[in-house]
Amino acid sequence: MIVPARNCANLLVACIAQILKQTRKVDEIVISVGPSVDGTADVAQALAADVDTVRVVRNPAGDRGSALNVALDGLESQFVAMVDAQSLIELDYIDTALRVIDQTGAAVVGGPMRPRGRTAIGRAMAAALRSPFGVGNSQFHFGGAAREVESVYLGVYRRAALQTVGPYNAGLLRTEDDDMNARLRASDMRLWMDPAIRSTYLCRSTLREVWSQYYGYGYWKVALGTIRPEAIRLRQFVPAVFVLGLTAAAATSALAWWPTVFVVLGIYVAFGVTAALLAPADGLAARLLFVPVVLTMHLAYGIGSLAGLVSWRHVAAAAKSDSGRRGTGVRP
Repeated sequence: MIVPARNCANLLVACIAQILKQTRKVDEIVISVGPSVDGTADVAQALAADVDTVRVVRNPAGDRGSALNVALDGLESQFVAMVDAQSLIELDYIDTALRVIDQTGAAVVGGPMRPRGRTAIGRAMAAALRSPFGVGNSQFHFGGAAREVESVYLGVYRRAALQTVGPYNAGLLRTEDDDMNARLRASDMRLWMDPAIRSTYLCRSTLREVWSQYYGYGYWKVALGTIRPEAIRLRQFVPAVFVLGLTAAAATSALAWWPTVFVVLGIYVAFGVTAALLAPADGLAARLLFVPVVLTMHLAYGIGSLAGLVSWRHVAAAAKSDSGRRGTGVRP
């Protein structure tokens, strides 16, 4: 199991504890530690000192793609599970995943994302991630029947499949998993989602963290589009269109003294309030904060996408660069 870790000292112990409790013993847990300011490296080293199956490797570049590449180097396991530090896998996660991968013959299997918040903002974000208004028809955000999909959350991979298509593209500081999964599909390999493969995603706790996360998603989705246009979906343009529409409405309001922008925002809020009432939410605060959180997600993603389009040459070069594949790509 590979655990990319950066600035997650308060999450890492619980994540590793769930891995150690698996009903099927894990051969090795590799914590790939990026540059951190919160003592993540110290926590990882302490875990390695206490548990003989835990090994720590350094990831100087800091991004997730580089973290996975550094950890994969030299591994000989037949199967590799990627587990982010902000996730908690169920105790039968590995047992179930290996059963599903054996039954389906898929190259990678995973389950739907099950979000959970630790603060009022986090719980509102969890509600947004359970709502089509928040994330559209993204497959791994919703359960349903077991089926072949385009992408999975986290994922348990056949190592041979990863070797076939090559390393993660560390030039993509986000969306590196979308790139990997697109390459697997292009090689006629199957990705399978089964709701029996259960894990929990711990949402960001502040609006600033939500903004940073979704701005990065939007920016690097453009970079992904420069090398994997087949991995881009129409829903991913919606936030950028929303931002452009809001900007046009604000300009119209200023020039014509007509409150067009308030009409647009009013319609958005009306849909958002309806979605907040319909979405599964943990408490009243989550429902009350649903609209501010989902608006932050949409604006950040949309502005990030537009920034990526403006920086098209830069993101294309980063996504295609050999230096990026070695994990030395630059951030926006």
